[in-house]
Amino acid sequence: MRQTRFESLKAGCSHSQIIPFATYSPWLDDEGFKTVYEIAKACTMVDIYRCYELYRLAQQCRNVAGDIVEIGVWRGGTAALMARALPEKAAHLFDTFTGVAKQDARFDTFYSGGEHADTDERIVTDLFAAVGAKAHIHRGIFPDDTLAALPAKVCIAHIDVDTYQSVKQSFESIWPNVQTNGVVVFDDYAIFGCEGANQAINEIVASVHNGLFVHNLNGHALLIKQAAAV
Repeated sequence: MRQTRFESLKAGCSHSQIIPFATYSPWLDDEGFKTVYEIAKACTMVDIYRCYELYRLAQQCRNVAGDIVEIGVWRGGTAALMARALPEKAAHLFDTFTGVAKQDARFDTFYSGGEHADTDERIVTDLFAAVGAKAHIHRGIFPDDTLAALPAKVCIAHIDVDTYQSVKQSFESIWPNVQTNGVVVFDDYAIFGCEGANQAINEIVASVHNGLFVHNLNGHALLIKQAAAV
């Protein structure tokens, strides 16, 4: 890989520009994905690489018990992709619809609170109607206001909340409900300016002993639930 070093915003969280030599791009040949992505792409800030990963992971969770969960929905693009990939599962969407919450000056380098407030529930419901999927929308801060709406079993969870406290508290609430072979996808891992999320994920990985951690070099981190030791 070619690498160009960036100035770091936080000690212990170094950055460099990573440009892989690998070029295989399966999303260009996946007609099902391309159809829904063309509709959903205007409603997400997530790039096509991560969108395709969410879509394929959702498809691979078909035989895992539980529902789809997304914390941090914004305008619903990534949630719509997962819902279309896994139409037999319910999709539970949690967001304040008033922007980023729980900014912590100790950890979060770029966030002061309220960012990404340019959305509302109607945008999400209209998108889901356009892609032919259904959503259960839970408005409020998670887990503070909406924990009761979390499904008892989760097959895939996408945590895209940007800040340290929100990442940690979201994960701690969701992980007990994630089923064996289910996956939690953290967005913003190693993204410049999301040092709080990065630190939270590193702390989670260090403390969890029944998960397989994968750092994809695309801004995602995955934690796959493993069976409990007998």
